[in-house]
Amino acid sequence: MNVKWLSIESVKGHLLLLSAMLIFSAGCQTSGPSSAVDNGSLIFLAQTLGPATQLQRADEQGDVSPILVSQNWRDLHPDVADDGRIVFMSNRRPQSGIDLSQRRERFQVFLWAPGDESPTALTESAGSTMAPQFGPEGQRIAFLLAESNRTRLQYVPEANAEPVSVTSARDILDFSWSPDGTQLAAVLFSPGQSHLALLDLEQGNREVVAITPEAAGAVITSVSWSPTGEALAYIVNSPDDARRLYRYELATGERTLLSDPDADVQEPIDWSDDGDTILYSALVDFEFFYDEKKREKVYRGSMQVFRVDEQGHRQAVTSGPGRHGAPVFSPGEERIAYLYAEQLDARRLSLRTTNLEGTEERVLYDRVAPESTLQWSSTNPKNRR
Repeated sequence: MNVKWLSIESVKGHLLLLSAMLIFSAGCQTSGPSSAVDNGSLIFLAQTLGPATQLQRADEQGDVSPILVSQNWRDLHPDVADDGRIVFMSNRRPQSGIDLSQRRERFQVFLWAPGDESPTALTESAGSTMAPQFGPEGQRIAFLLAESNRTRLQYVPEANAEPVSVTSARDILDFSWSPDGTQLAAVLFSPGQSHLALLDLEQGNREVVAITPEAAGAVITSVSWSPTGEALAYIVNSPDDARRLYRYELATGERTLLSDPDADVQEPIDWSDDGDTILYSALVDFEFFYDEKKREKVYRGSMQVFRVDEQGHRQAVTSGPGRHGAPVFSPGEERIAYLYAEQLDARRLSLRTTNLEGTEERVLYDRVAPESTLQWSSTNPKNRR
């Protein structure tokens, strides 16, 4: 099966790795009038020297600043709490030199709070701990622990507490908290099969719902719980190589195909606060092949951003050639932020925002890493997502 991740490096083959940039540009071009709504800051990652990464923030006026200065480390996969704390995975360690005896990178989960000079390590495991997410109350932190032949879904119930194991599988491709914090949805994968499990934390982590792909040989690759708790959105990699977005109603078990069946939906997606609309990006008319003469991969087609409602009515937000990805609603849902590049396989993207119709574009920053995702951190708690 040809899984179309589009030049995205992965940890354990399924996590989007994120990168950051130390140098920030005061000369980024912007256009359009200033917003009447204070949307706060966009948290993203941009490139620095070599593979090192750095967390940064940008506002809609194009003011960009580093959150943590990082010349040597890869600070990846950030998640932001309502109070501004950030949890992320990193290969940070006490010594700054290169360990020639180390065969592979080992990541741990770190927590940073506004005002801290350096982050605090939350894990110190023999394997890598990855993909941390705050629980909805902002206290518990769930993450994946990658061992030699298993992956475990765990969470830390409070600061300085020992991790609690929820489930394990040969691989866990993604997970998502329920809005009330009582359940975790996890994509469990073993060779030849995958299913989406709903695990009840108040019933001893019991699997209360199991969702499998409709088509034989299809693999669920990601999951996201709606803000209202009524539905799940998940992406399926189908036997015909298409990647399709579905909505699953928890009360009825009804599934709705939301994306164009011929497009290849990319992670991540973003929900509107009322749970009625989803933002996603997808490869359109995509193909790739290896050019023997040039000895390089050639990508054709484009990646576009779409809005889709619960009935599957789609509206394209972006158009034209290039890569438009990682879309997120602003806290007031008046604008959309996304990442753009002229080429699908570009190694540097620009951070942009636009209105819901895609007609008023602003360029905020032009040195974002291609693996980066976006998250809004509003200065107004009522506007935080």
